[in-house]
Amino acid sequence: MSSSGKRRLKYLQWSTFLSATFGYGMYYVCRLSLNVVKKPIVDEGIFSETELGIIGSVLFFTYAVGKFTNGFLADRSNINRFMTTGLLVTALINLCLGFSHSFILFAVLWGVSGWFQSMGAASCVVGLSRWFTDKERGSYYGFWSASHNIGEALTFIIVASIVSVCGWRYGFFGAGMVGLLGALIVWRFFMTVPKARAFLRSMSRKKKENDECFRNDRF
Repeated sequence: MSSSGKRRLKYLQWSTFLSATFGYGMYYVCRLSLNVVKKPIVDEGIFSETELGIIGSVLFFTYAVGKFTNGFLADRSNINRFMTTGLLVTALINLCLGFSHSFILFAVLWGVSGWFQSMGAASCVVGLSRWFTDKERGSYYGFWSASHNIGEALTFIIVASIVSVCGWRYGFFGAGMVGLLGALIVWRFFMTVPKARAFLRSMSRKKKENDECFRNDRF
């Protein structure tokens, strides 16, 4: 592979890795937003602690079920669209929750969010496994696994600051806006497998052409 080809490949790999890491971190912002706003919600008498516990458990249930199915789907999907869709929907749900005060609606929306939340990890794992070799994969996967720490930090810096100033509804709005930004980043920079294969085929073809030209020049 030529030096320009190697640089291009390295760019695509880093683009996929960084967008997966920060994109999945933003998944966590949308997932942890409820933890930040629980106290203000209880203080205002919107929901009781028991009701919030039920709402939280709904997400974990749908998230667990989604893990079983979305891993299967991610292997057979366009992972760019798959991960972007999951983050976009969970961001929009966070925005909607800022307007809701119905327990049933809140629980249903949070449960739906849990399902779409489970699309993130599967997409990242598939992307990293297809863009990096066996020798590289462990290192990049290890760095990617820090994305939940990035998400936690963003949640308690951004969302908690918004809640302390503007109230719990704006905390959901803030998380939703972070999620929309993350969806845009993933859509733009998280490279799909077809692009990877097309690039590698192009590099292989160029190498064969160069080798053939070299042989012709010699003879």
